[in-house]
Amino acid sequence: FLERAARTEKEYLRWFPSLNASFNVRDDLIARAAVYTSIGRPDFNQYAGGVSLPDPEDPQPGDQITVSNVGIKPWSARTFNARLEYYLQGVGQITVSAFRRDFENFFGNTVFVPSAEFLEENSIDPNVYGDYPVATQYNIADTVRMQGISVNYKQALTFLPNWARGVQVFANGNAQRLLGPASGNFPGFVPRTANWGASLTRARYSLRANWNYRGHQRRAAIANPGPATSIEPGTFTYWSKRLYLDLNAEVKLYRRFALFAALRNVGDAPDDVQVYGPSTPAHAQFRQRIEFGSLWSFGIKGSF
Repeated sequence: FLERAARTEKEYLRWFPSLNASFNVRDDLIARAAVYTSIGRPDFNQYAGGVSLPDPEDPQPGDQITVSNVGIKPWSARTFNARLEYYLQGVGQITVSAFRRDFENFFGNTVFVPSAEFLEENSIDPNVYGDYPVATQYNIADTVRMQGISVNYKQALTFLPNWARGVQVFANGNAQRLLGPASGNFPGFVPRTANWGASLTRARYSLRANWNYRGHQRRAAIANPGPATSIEPGTFTYWSKRLYLDLNAEVKLYRRFALFAALRNVGDAPDDVQVYGPSTPAHAQFRQRIEFGSLWSFGIKGSF
């Protein structure tokens, strides 16, 4: 009895079989493998959001009609993971792993020019909103494959002389890629990441330095509602690769109090945003630079 009201019911009944196995190759070497399935539910707004219209009296760049897809299905994935773990005599660990994940019914974004039937079905005035593109989500028919490897290393350097005791180092890295015709529907995908650092821990003080690297990141696709626009298919927003350095220190003043310092992004590394497609020349790709700044925090903390 409510105008534009709708009622939607959804239920997901799935089997999620999984198999995990490990084998002690040696006392300090373990091989592991796993096969499992998983599910990803759509955003709740897909079932309750309805139709969102732009304000024609206050037009904004990129205005569009957003329509929820109540018939969208959750995506499912089957993953295989293999892992080798080598233990360094109780003071560290080296791990190498590889995975492959196949997605089915993954969510895709589409933008289209509204037809007269669409506007009439949703009670939308064609004289006011007929020129706005329509954005919605759907289930991708193709299977998308993600595969990658990761390496992790951590060790306490107990072989150093007594004056350098308490030093620990770590490093890890991940490399992954997407395969399949629908791989462009993964916004925020980062193909390369890495972290490394070192720390020194003593009874009265501790020092730590961490580096964080993020590779070139592809973000959301730029809408291409039809041939009337100048945006070619395959145009995305990209964030540049960047390297952050964080420094932390702590010194005990008394048994319950300590002085600390935390320095985030010491080098003030910026993020460059680019927008380009297959035919965009290099000089036209840069869009903006975001400088978050370096955040320095100092203080005294207590334990009671």
